[in-house]
Order: sequence, then structure tokens, then C-alpha cells
Amino acid sequence: MSKFVSISGWLGLFFLFIGLVINIILPAKTTTALSAIVVGLMNIGFFVFSERTKIKKFFTGRTAVHGANSAVLTITFLGILVFVNLLLSRHNQRFDFTEGGIYTLSPQTNKVVSALDKDVKMTAFFQTESPEKAEFQTLVEGYLGLSNKLKLSFVDPDKSPAITKQYGIKTYGTVSLESGTNETKINNPTEDNLTNGILKILQDQKKTIYFLKGHGERNTEASGKEDYSQAKASLEKDGHNVKTLLLLQTAQIPEDADLVIVSGPQKPLLKKEEELFETYLNRGGALLLLVDPQTDPGLKKLLSNWGIELMDDLVIDPLSKLFGGDFAAPIVSSFEQHEIFKDFTLSSIFPLLRSITTKKVNDIQTFVLFKSGQNSWGETNLEGGKVKFDEKEDTKGPVTAAVIATKKISPASKNKEGTLKQVEKEGRLIVIGDSDFANNSYFGFSGNGDLFLNIASWMVEEKNRISIRPKEKKNNPIQLTRAQGILIFIVTVVVIPGATLLAGFNTWWRRRGL
Repeated sequence: MSKFVSISGWLGLFFLFIGLVINIILPAKTTTALSAIVVGLMNIGFFVFSERTKIKKFFTGRTAVHGANSAVLTITFLGILVFVNLLLSRHNQRFDFTEGGIYTLSPQTNKVVSALDKDVKMTAFFQTESPEKAEFQTLVEGYLGLSNKLKLSFVDPDKSPAITKQYGIKTYGTVSLESGTNETKINNPTEDNLTNGILKILQDQKKTIYFLKGHGERNTEASGKEDYSQAKASLEKDGHNVKTLLLLQTAQIPEDADLVIVSGPQKPLLKKEEELFETYLNRGGALLLLVDPQTDPGLKKLLSNWGIELMDDLVIDPLSKLFGGDFAAPIVSSFEQHEIFKDFTLSSIFPLLRSITTKKVNDIQTFVLFKSGQNSWGETNLEGGKVKFDEKEDTKGPVTAAVIATKKISPASKNKEGTLKQVEKEGRLIVIGDSDFANNSYFGFSGNGDLFLNIASWMVEEKNRISIRPKEKKNNPIQLTRAQGILIFIVTVVVIPGATLLAGFNTWWRRRGL
């Protein structure tokens, strides 16, 4: 009889366990789960009734008291764990210990995803057990925590070939982004590509940016150190159409030009070109002028009409030398309060920078974007190899290095019904006394690239792109010499395990006679 009672106790626990498992895995099988739980409770009830004397004796004995203490401690510990888990579930926090914080989402990603006002569907095509899927999931969890507008689903191309074919997926690891009727595919789902993909499908129309050529400007197609191919590629990655403009040939600025960039002209623009830019700005256009020292862009009248004058000097900053740079390449780390620099915390370097001054002009609003450091000055004597501040001729720092000039414009236009209406626009001109900061050599330095792209985004009125962009994931393998490899092997495979074995043997030897 006692053997049967013991079996009933174990059977009770078994059926309770089976019932709970069925309820968790197959919630639709409610009847089956409840039946198993009832059978389990009946067996446990029979066991408790049959062994009531022994159970009572056990709980009143010395062992029970110690067991009760252990149970209380265990329950208290489990309660703390549950409480901590509840707190963590309500306050989601991720910790990134990778070099450079590659899984810490950039300010741009936070800004874009947090502000989503449309649903974005993300369909990721990964093999179920692939390491690439796990890596992508780690990255995308940060996105999902920023907005409930973003929905994620995984599809295994091997298990769901019909869906894969429907989306036109050709390779593993492709991510499809959809919002309304807009769709794009990301073959390399890094943070940079994902965020730009989201911006792309939310964008109703691409902005068009022109680079002027014909006066020795930076080449956007070449990959040399002085060229602008990286700047062009980054603008295109931001979702812009990038083209070149030869005014000497077209004799007009295209109607679709949202921004024209004049990047370091080595020869003056013609008077006719200057007039075309004046007309373009007065109809609400945007012009970014990057002018190097000791060059004449030939736009003196236009700049004067917009309250700006280029100084014939070279900005010198002795502190730049202390940071491993050049005294003629000022590092700017303090920017004025403007939308372009919102949450901007990175320094930028400007090789061979010239200063700029402003003056009051009717209908023109000028604003200084940034200046050089306190210890800098504008050197006017550019002959010879030595420079020294001369308070009679030079300009004491900080000196202005970038200026924005705006003008409110309200041109007449027609609506869909054909009637005239007034649409307020704004002509925007930004002048920076250097073009080298955005060339291929310096574009990746600290904040240079973000500064250039933020300026372009503001000028084409895309404020959601103004931020610090995602970091690139870098492959930095550890390179060990032969001696270092041997040392690590000896320590980890021989010394540590050997010391553990010796300690164990020593303990055994001392206790064997006790």
C-alpha cells in the first residue's frame, strides 16, 4: 500500500507538469491541460491524505524548521528577481560594450525613428539559425524600442520560397522596408543603410543638388585626396539626386535645383554667372559657397548685396599645433545656436581657412555659424614662411569663418485651380572660408562629414536629416606576434589548469588522513 501511495505522489507531480506545459505551448488545448491538472491534483490529494501523519511530523521537526528558513530565503530572493525583471521590462535599457559603440544607435537614428508618423514594415530575409540573423536582431531591437510604428517580421527564404519570390529577394540577409506604396530593399542592413532606407520610403520627393563646375571646383567624380567623391556619395546616400552644373554651357540654373554648391573655385565666375545666382537666390534658391584663401570667386557684388565680404587672410590658430595638427588648420569645436548644429558635439578641422565679415543690408538677415578659437587671428601677411600676430594689420580672434544670409521671398504661384496664391519662400546663402574640410582627405575626420551634410540638409529644408550619423562598423582584428601567441597558450592551457590541479591534489593529500 505504501508503495502505491508513493507512486501516486510522483504521478500527481507529473500530471501537473504536463498540464502546465500543454497550457503554455498549446493554449488552444484548454480541456486537455485542465484534465491533466485535475488528475495531478487528485493524486497529490490522495498522497497527502494517506501520508498525513508523516507529513505533520516532518513539518514540526527540526529539519522542517531549517527547511522553512531556506524556503523563506529562496522565496525572498525569487521575489527580488521578479521585481527587478518588472522594473527592467518597464524601463528598457541596452548596454553596448563594443569598441566605438557600434550597437548604440546614433542621434540621427533616434531622431528619425522616434518621430515616425507612418507605419513602417520591416521584413528581414535570414536563415533561421544564421549568425547574421542574430547580429541583425541585436541591432534592430534598438529600433523597435524607439517607436511602435515600426513592425518587424522574419522570413526564412529556404522555408518560405513563395514569399521570398513575391518580394523579389535574391540574397540572404536582405531587408525589405515598406511604408504605404513606397518600398526599398537593403542588401547590407547596417544602421546607416537601415536609417537611410527608412528616410527614403518616407520621402515623397527627392531633393536635387547641383555641384558647379568649370572654374576649377572640386571634382565629384574623382577619388583623389582633394576631390569630392565621398561628399557626393554621402549626399546620395541621404536620398538626394546629385548632379553637376556647367553654367557656361546651360546659361541658366535648372528649375529643379534645390541647392547649388560651389566648392572651391580656383578661377572667378563670370559676371553673367553672378547675375544668374543673384536671380536664383531672389526666387528662393539655396547656394552653398566654399571659398579657399588666396582665391577670388568673382562674386563680390552678389556677396555684398547679401551682407557678406570675404577677407584676404589666413586664419592661424597655435592651439591646433598642440593637438597634432597645423597652426594653419584651425579646429573648431564650438558652434553657434542654430538648427544646423542641434545636438552637434563633434569638432571639425578646416585646412587653410579664411575669415568672413558681415554688414547690414535691407531685407537680409545674416547669422554667424561658427568662429575660430580665442587664440587665433586672421593673418594678412601671407608672404614668407613665418607668421606672427600684428595687431595693426591682423584681425584678433575669434574670427568669423562661416556665415549664413537669408532673405524672405513671396513669389506668386498658381494652385491646382489655376488661381494665384502667395507662397512664402526663403533665399538661403551660406559662405564658408574653406572647401578642404569636405574633400576626401578630411570628410571622415570627426565632425567634418556630418557638418557638410547637415548644412546641405538644412538648405534643402530636410530638418529630419540634421544630426550625427551612424558609425561605421570597423574590423579591428588583434594582431599577435608568435611570442605573444605562445605566452597566451602557456598561461591559459598549461599554467591556470595546472595550478588548479595542484591545488586540488594538495587539498586531497592534506585531508586523506583525517
